[in-house]
Amino acid sequence: MKAGTTTLHNLLSQHSQITMSHVNGYKSMKELDYFLQDRGRSYDRYFRKGPPEGTWTLEASPSYSKNYLENGCAERIAALKKQKKLVYILRDPIDRIDSQMSHNVSRGRTLPEPRALRVYSNTSRYWSHIQRFDAAGLSDSLLLLDFDDLCQDPVGTARKVQEFVGLGLEDPADVRVHNSRRTAGRVLTEEQERSYWARVRPDVRALAVSGRFPAAQKWLDTWSAKFGRSSPRRRSPE
Repeated sequence: MKAGTTTLHNLLSQHSQITMSHVNGYKSMKELDYFLQDRGRSYDRYFRKGPPEGTWTLEASPSYSKNYLENGCAERIAALKKQKKLVYILRDPIDRIDSQMSHNVSRGRTLPEPRALRVYSNTSRYWSHIQRFDAAGLSDSLLLLDFDDLCQDPVGTARKVQEFVGLGLEDPADVRVHNSRRTAGRVLTEEQERSYWARVRPDVRALAVSGRFPAAQKWLDTWSAKFGRSSPRRRSPE
């Protein structure tokens, strides 16, 4: 959530071998959330007349990465008897929380502080989310993308996903940013940043040590420097 999924969805939806979800003949929102629960309808039923032969279906459901909502989501995806690829965009965890809070404030939605601390920090615990998909046997089907790369080079990021899926390379014509921030300035206070960092730091450290996402070390260094904590680095093989 608040890591560019709407923008990436738009970039990928322009590819000739990708079909988007539909409900009753009309385009649905990008977030099907199909795998959050057992459904009585086939996955293909959410795509008008079924996906054309030789195409990939596309949905973008950030809730799949939320531990408190997952309810067997990773296992349902793994059980789907089709080829599948998952793309997970990771953003600086504190910046993501600030953006999510700004998004909610701009829409008149707020959470009481104890719940906000729990919900927002859980959504930024990327390593715990990745481990769920690894445990379901999906590690080889999972591509981790950097939000900063998407912002700086949307076409290059789209091509990276196309290569990962095995599609022919097609540059999207519409590269507009979607669902961008509506409020100016930082929402989080420094004290709130400190509290959220204390919550997510062990997860960021584990992600950095894993070596699977290099930007995690940068986040660890940046926020540890600000709040006076060391940031152990991943050991190189001897």
